[in-house]
Amino acid sequence: MEESGSEIKKPVVQHIRKYTVRQLLDGSAKDGDVVDLEDSVYRVFNKIRFNRNGVARTSRIVVFGSEGDSIKVTFWDRSADMIDAAMVQRKDRAIATNMKFMSEDMELQSTNSTFISRLMPAKSAVTDFSQLHRSEKNIDISGRILAVGQIRYFKNLSGKDSGVSDCTVTDGKIESRLVLWGSSSACSGEMHPGDYVKAEFVSVKNTENGIEITANDSARVLLGRKPI
Repeated sequence: MEESGSEIKKPVVQHIRKYTVRQLLDGSAKDGDVVDLEDSVYRVFNKIRFNRNGVARTSRIVVFGSEGDSIKVTFWDRSADMIDAAMVQRKDRAIATNMKFMSEDMELQSTNSTFISRLMPAKSAVTDFSQLHRSEKNIDISGRILAVGQIRYFKNLSGKDSGVSDCTVTDGKIESRLVLWGSSSACSGEMHPGDYVKAEFVSVKNTENGIEITANDSARVLLGRKPI
């Protein structure tokens, strides 16, 4: 029997609301709220690995929404790796759950409970290289890897360590050189002939040897055993 005056405390249930980018930009959530975000993926950046206080960390930025109407989401560690594992790609409709909303910077940060998944996959990549034209920018390409070059390291204009590498990709008929700079070059160590690659937000130019595709720090490189 309960003692007189004692109270039974009910567990606090936190109700997480699902938002779109527009709802967050309109101020529907409060600073520090834990929310779910469902919207289109505008672009994905490569993972960045670094050490903080002797601890290895990984971060990755994904922008949800559309040009001029977007919100930045920073994924940390396990969540940063999850994006490639879930094959989340540019122009997909996706949902990221249990994200912390930072109203001052108008962005989201992943938590230990964050999960991301594709809801409506999009086919954004050019898979026929004959459709590539000189001076195209911010496009996506997908092909099969034929050969991979060695990564070369150098100091960039900011004095920081950077790298460059290249690979040969094909659409099954046409071969093209894919040049990888900065964070994109780090992916070359995981590339193998016969695998498939999708490079998002890349640029294209004509050279005397044919079409050349460039992926730099603004791009994203995704690898797979099957066509992407």
